[in-house]
Amino acid sequence: MKNLLTLLLLLCCGFLFAQCPDFTNLNGSNVTCQYGMFENPFQYTGIASGRHTVISQQGSDPNTGHQLPFLPPGENRVVRLGNEQVGKQAEAITYQFTVNPDYAILLLKFAVVLEDPGHPAPAQPRFVVRVLNNAGQLVETCAEYDVTAAGDIPGFQTYTSGWYNVRWRPWTNVGIDLSDYAGQPIRLQFVTYDCDYWGHFGYAYFTASCMSNKLALSGCNGSQVTLVAPSGFESYAWDNGSTSTTATYTVNGTTTANCLITSATGCQFTLSGTLSAQSGLPTSSSTIYDTICEGDSYSDHFFNLPPQFETGTHTFRNTFFNAGNCTGGNVTTTLYLTVLQRYNHIYDAACQGTNYNAHGFHYTNLQTGSYTDTLVTTLPTGCDLVTILHLTVNPSFNLDNTITGEASVCRNEVCHYALQNAEGLATFHWNVPNGVNILYGQGTSEVNLYFTDDASNPATISLTGANGCGSGTIPLSVSHYPTYHIFFQDSLCTGNDYHRYGFDLARQDSTGWYTFTDRYTTAQGCDSVRILQLLVTGTPTLTTLAQSAEICTGQSTTVHAMGENAGFSQGGQAPPVAIGDILCTDNSIVKPSAWPVAGKTAKGIVFYVDNTGQHGWAVHLQDQGTSVQWTPYGQYTDISTLTNYTNARDAITDLNGYSNTQKIRNAGNATKYPAAYAVDFANGWYLPAAGQLRLLFGEIVTLNASLQVVGGTQFPMDSGWWYWSSTEFGQSSAWCVAYSGFVNNPNKINNGRVRSVRAF
Repeated sequence: MKNLLTLLLLLCCGFLFAQCPDFTNLNGSNVTCQYGMFENPFQYTGIASGRHTVISQQGSDPNTGHQLPFLPPGENRVVRLGNEQVGKQAEAITYQFTVNPDYAILLLKFAVVLEDPGHPAPAQPRFVVRVLNNAGQLVETCAEYDVTAAGDIPGFQTYTSGWYNVRWRPWTNVGIDLSDYAGQPIRLQFVTYDCDYWGHFGYAYFTASCMSNKLALSGCNGSQVTLVAPSGFESYAWDNGSTSTTATYTVNGTTTANCLITSATGCQFTLSGTLSAQSGLPTSSSTIYDTICEGDSYSDHFFNLPPQFETGTHTFRNTFFNAGNCTGGNVTTTLYLTVLQRYNHIYDAACQGTNYNAHGFHYTNLQTGSYTDTLVTTLPTGCDLVTILHLTVNPSFNLDNTITGEASVCRNEVCHYALQNAEGLATFHWNVPNGVNILYGQGTSEVNLYFTDDASNPATISLTGANGCGSGTIPLSVSHYPTYHIFFQDSLCTGNDYHRYGFDLARQDSTGWYTFTDRYTTAQGCDSVRILQLLVTGTPTLTTLAQSAEICTGQSTTVHAMGENAGFSQGGQAPPVAIGDILCTDNSIVKPSAWPVAGKTAKGIVFYVDNTGQHGWAVHLQDQGTSVQWTPYGQYTDISTLTNYTNARDAITDLNGYSNTQKIRNAGNATKYPAAYAVDFANGWYLPAAGQLRLLFGEIVTLNASLQVVGGTQFPMDSGWWYWSSTEFGQSSAWCVAYSGFVNNPNKINNGRVRSVRAF
């Protein structure tokens, strides 16, 4: 969905970067137009007629009820990317240019038109705009706007046209300060998508320009001076309380003016100006490099900056104005301010009654609880390093209780076990044999488990104190019994009852495929589910016709049988490939009701079928891990080739699991990225994207039935477990999906489950 590979390839081809190009000149050397289908907007390079269009005439968009003008105020040319035609088309335009330090504000203007058929979010029409640095990374976390058709999109309006609603966004201005990238190459990319189901459109209008990143003089009246900030942004906050593009200051001596400017996507930057009626202001522009400590303000060189808490080097500009003669605006001081680290947080644990001697802290005879302490160290950099210790003191204990929970359970059902009266204890470790999986609760006194067919019978589980503050292990022996899913497939003519395989069905008069389910309980109290797939066909009405109505003894005649209503009117054949079908190692497909088949071995279960009815995605029969980290502690990396999805709504639109897995594996080895390396990538298996996992868990009942038929590991029907996706949130987090469909972005060091998928 978010393909940065093409952008990186552009780098290798040696493009020359222009300074602030004409964004409506699609034939410029700095412009790359591409097009393709929903799965890959970058498939072909070139201008596609009707899909990359420059509009210069006045008018309005009919799909918005003519409420959206083609041209925004102040513009006479814009680009339309995509159109109202359908067919799961997708288009992209990428601009490459070098940031001019005097015109470092990139102002984007765009309007969006998306038809909303109500498909699942990953298949809806979509629009994306992003600003990337030379490494293909977002210049700011907010420098991306990615929207999918829906009924509740902030900033959008609705126009009902025909059968569907059209969601459209009026002309919107988004400004991004690129001062930190002055002299460096930047990429601006726009992408539009129709829906994935061929029938609904998505397109957008846009243009862009480069603006001065300085305050300007708007008016002067004695000691009253009015400054103006660059126009077109979402909001303005001057330090004198003004919230418009202009602010008026009374100059008494030397006065500093600061304006915090916010874009529609949330990006913020501050522009500064200094006003004085006295001499002593700089008469020529200059560049200053300076450092401060984290949390300090800055007030040198006519700057008056608030406390800075983001470490690293940041760019600030101060423009000077002479209030005495109402001149200025041409002299600017550029400050490259490096904020040095001051605070270092340490999280540690110890046991009750022990001593603690680490990181410069010393304590004796610790008592249970949570404590915070600080230690200040003077460094050569001039910043005092403040080390903040967060210490948890765990109680001592002796395990002498018993585990409560069922001693007899059903396989693939959730079982709960607990240590009673353990609230005062800190952490535990549950030990389980192969074939017993922990859904939730590892590290606590209560845990949810489920037993598979691979578990020993009886299986022994045990609990051990895990925080090093006590001793003891409590065992529990559990017997487990199978659940059953039995498939039958049969046919029946209309007008008849059905009485086979233990099913007693009333008269069937409607043709088509139907599924009936009977639930029973085994002697051990476990489920036994019988599933009947019944094909009901039309009963023909037969008449006979003889060649001769009268014949003599010894003569013969030919009789013809003629029928109507034979067969059935709809759904006459089972679909070639359906969800729950079995993918074999020879890539053939077998229905669960026909399994087993001599000579065939199962390798996956189908969970998605595309509109060809022949191809889609299958999930592996087994987990590739039940306690796997995305990235180990201390090895956090924001993978530059992966797009960061910073909210769940966008994350579930990611269906590019194969591409994601490839990029993750290319970024490191199995030690750095255990989840991506747990899959058999060489043979086509990969870590699914968040959107693929959402589709998979929507079919979990059908998948579990088929997994039992072939002897695979079923997914437990409990929301306490979750699986890693290949969709990245950022440097320290990635997305996971639970059985309930809940999407979350835990820390990459958390232990999650891995189940690979593949295309067929």
